[in-house]
Amino acid sequence: MQVVENKGGITWVNVFRPTTSAMQSLQKRFPFLLDIDLQDCLPPFQRPKLLERKDYLFMVLIFPVYDSRTRTIMPVEVDFFVGPDFVVTSQAEKMPQLTKLAEECLNGDKTALNHLGRTSPELLFHLTHELMISVFPLLTQLSNDILLAEREIFNEYGHETARKILRIKSNIVQCRQSMQGHKTVLRKFIDRSGKLLDLRGMDLRFDDLIGHTKEIWDYLENDKDTIEAVYDSHTSLITHNASQASQRLAALALIIFPTTLVAAIFSMDVDSMPIRGHQYDFWIMLGFVLTTMAGTFTFLKWKRWL
Repeated sequence: MQVVENKGGITWVNVFRPTTSAMQSLQKRFPFLLDIDLQDCLPPFQRPKLLERKDYLFMVLIFPVYDSRTRTIMPVEVDFFVGPDFVVTSQAEKMPQLTKLAEECLNGDKTALNHLGRTSPELLFHLTHELMISVFPLLTQLSNDILLAEREIFNEYGHETARKILRIKSNIVQCRQSMQGHKTVLRKFIDRSGKLLDLRGMDLRFDDLIGHTKEIWDYLENDKDTIEAVYDSHTSLITHNASQASQRLAALALIIFPTTLVAAIFSMDVDSMPIRGHQYDFWIMLGFVLTTMAGTFTFLKWKRWL
């Protein structure tokens, strides 16, 4: 638990991977925090929401976080308790933007302390702004992955390419699920916080945050449409290659079948079989078989079935 005091007398408490004991300690510091809200900070994940309480606002937002080891995106819940003179953040997984800022403030970094502002709405804005800005590099990563997948589908048709495309689709879905509720929650915060907090001069800043959510959503919509087109192209290429392989196998069977029929005819045990007993009967039958194969092959090439 990190506790930061800014120049305006506002307290910021940052909780990383909350536990029951951490929530109990937090309630001792702020006795008016309701148990039901503190329990919502513990797993499992909650949906994005804003709840108006007597002494504070409780807000839940979900942010996408990129795991460079698995190249996947996972949603991380960040809970906010916002009162007139305090802000509490609780993060289910480590959010570098919050922990780094808190460490810089605790180390006396004047720039970091100035970023916190002098009121709790200013502090909340800076925290959510840092988290929102961190999403844009993920969008760049997604776009780069899509471009790479587009190039690979024309060179590789194996399972690895399909897995990459499906991983990108999953990452886009995770981002969309994370960002889907931001616009509504932030709009509710602007509309409902006036009774408890002083938002003078801050409503435009929070409108900018809502603008960021719209911009992020538009990027995700475009990425969703693009990766769907890439997936359809990859599927079409696989289907086309499978069709060509089946066509070649059918042509090969068509070439072999007449030769098999000729060989079967000449192998019949009858007395009046022509050619049998001739001095060059074997070579005559072999030539007949090869001529049949060549004729069938030429016919298939003429029809462009090969």
